[in-house]
Amino acid sequence: MTIPVLKDLSQRSASADILKTISILAVVFIHGSHLFPFSPSNLDFDPENLDFFKNAFRFCVPVFLFIWAYFMEKTTIKKGAGNSLARFYKLLIPFMFWSSVYFLLIANFKQLSLAAIISKHLTGYGWSGQYYFIILFQLLLLFSIIRRIALRFERFVPIIYILSILFYGFITYSHWFQIGIIGKLSYRPFFYWMPYVILGILYAHRNIFRFSLPVAVVVISPLLILIEIYYLHPPLENIYMLPGVFITSLVLLSSMQSKLTYENIPPHVGKSIQALANYTLGIFCLNPLIIIILSSLVKRVGFSVQFPGASIVLPLISTVFICSACILLINLIKKIRLGILVAN
Repeated sequence: MTIPVLKDLSQRSASADILKTISILAVVFIHGSHLFPFSPSNLDFDPENLDFFKNAFRFCVPVFLFIWAYFMEKTTIKKGAGNSLARFYKLLIPFMFWSSVYFLLIANFKQLSLAAIISKHLTGYGWSGQYYFIILFQLLLLFSIIRRIALRFERFVPIIYILSILFYGFITYSHWFQIGIIGKLSYRPFFYWMPYVILGILYAHRNIFRFSLPVAVVVISPLLILIEIYYLHPPLENIYMLPGVFITSLVLLSSMQSKLTYENIPPHVGKSIQALANYTLGIFCLNPLIIIILSSLVKRVGFSVQFPGASIVLPLISTVFICSACILLINLIKKIRLGILVAN
């Protein structure tokens, strides 16, 4: 596997790249940790417990959206407004291509209708992660308006924190998503993600994190999501809307104020972080395809193992294996000059 090297890593934010790397690994773990089946031993978690623990990684999409808004605003500050539409069209190409690929792979052609094509395969329900594109398309079209609104509240960041927690608490615990069309739309409407986008925009102008937490606290912060689920029993259909997810995401994002640079990271580790951070969009698009192909092969072979700790080891191996396969495929796609299909 070849890992591309940037000419000048000093121009990149190591902290942002690390967060993007952790988040894309979290995405792949959520989607593909089940790839290699196993028979639980007495020392293993059962599948239900594994599904519970996977929820700790639900910070991934909020972190991506915050960082996306941060860099969008940085670009706007540097180059001026007007690049949103160009980015929209650039993102539309991989969206349409990969949506077509997954449509051919998973569509039920015997019961297919025009309504199903539009309501499922093109609006965020067609394949794992497609909804992320739908969210970005809305945000890109509205970015100039959102940033103007955000900048009016630059001095009220603590109030934004509090209102955001109350907002997510309300829509989670008020059975909001059980209301007809609201439930069908799920968390695809852009306004559910506004707190992350607004805070990302504001962070491009000044440090909005007036708190500094020990590294250990940042590392274990995803446990807050599990604690909320375990004790408060929220509905999990729209788990990204949990207040615990918002708080955890902020704690993790606060590490962006770190002065860590690539010079402080061992070169081989830095290259791996940079590759994963550079290829997040490609991995996002490709990991469902890799999982579909490998799952089929695993079933045909009849692969299954049992050993103490398999419930922990195999999901981690699955995640690394899928990401490695994605990077190999991304490099191949770029070599045949189709990089626009996988480029960030």
